[in-house]
Amino acid sequence: MSNKQQILRCEVILQKYGKALSGKTVLITGVSDDSIAGELAVQLARADPALLILTARAESKVVRIQEKIKSKKPNVKTRFLHMDLSDLSAVREAVKEINDVPHIDHLVCVAGVMFPPHGKTKDGFESQLGVNYLANFVLVKLLLPKVRVAGPSSSIVIMASSMARQGKMHFDDVCFSDGKTYDPMVAYGQSNAARVMFVKRLGEKLCDEQIRVFSVDPGAVQSGLQRHCPPGFLDQVAEWKKAGPMVDLDGNTFDIPPWTGTSEGAATVITAMIDPTITGYNGSYLNQNAISDHELHTHLRDSNNWTKLWGLSEVLTGETFSL
Repeated sequence: MSNKQQILRCEVILQKYGKALSGKTVLITGVSDDSIAGELAVQLARADPALLILTARAESKVVRIQEKIKSKKPNVKTRFLHMDLSDLSAVREAVKEINDVPHIDHLVCVAGVMFPPHGKTKDGFESQLGVNYLANFVLVKLLLPKVRVAGPSSSIVIMASSMARQGKMHFDDVCFSDGKTYDPMVAYGQSNAARVMFVKRLGEKLCDEQIRVFSVDPGAVQSGLQRHCPPGFLDQVAEWKKAGPMVDLDGNTFDIPPWTGTSEGAATVITAMIDPTITGYNGSYLNQNAISDHELHTHLRDSNNWTKLWGLSEVLTGETFSL
């Protein structure tokens, strides 16, 4: 395995390893015409999967992606699945809707929200923690039996962000005093820290079953994810870049990644799904198509925090996730 990070387009990864996707069933969350998930669906269709299950809050978000796939790969089946990650009961209902699907080879959790004003999910969680992390905790728990049926080399991939490098779990106040101490960037960092740590523990637990588990930093991709960002956000990012490197919680510096397109953002997801050279690194964090655990600060690497987060997630969601 090369540790060299490279910004690549999806086509490069698919040319190398795409045959592994032929005939597979893939579920992707957060599909829309302006999302990394939408681009991922279109790109994966090139590899002739048997079925792409495309989830979104509304079918209208998925229609154009389905049309693109049909025009290029008419033999690839697609299926819309309504899923609202801000409502755990809706997540559970969505899982019931695919009882007829015997197995899922690749479960890819892309959907998320970034920097919204303070709000709560239907279950009362701060919205970024609820949508970006807790909904995925429940979804993975409920769909794991189908992934297990798919067997070795199946995968669970969860989108994260470089913001995890400045994020941590505020275990004593995960909902920021019911919004009183809410900062959208801090909350986004927390939700992504949770994603990374959940994957660390899940990857450890599923290693012996040879189920691939990775978290992915897609880079800086202009997409619908930025819909809640304040006016002038892109200019603000440019100013941050001029000011020099960012600093993580351990005091280590890192550069803000360059802006790329959705194909580059989706490429690292495909690497996580099928690249055979990273098989021995289950639970790892990927950035620019390479294992990048060296980028994670101490809080994210602390296995005691992984255990604490898992237990808290069970309490908050009411889902016992025993492995």
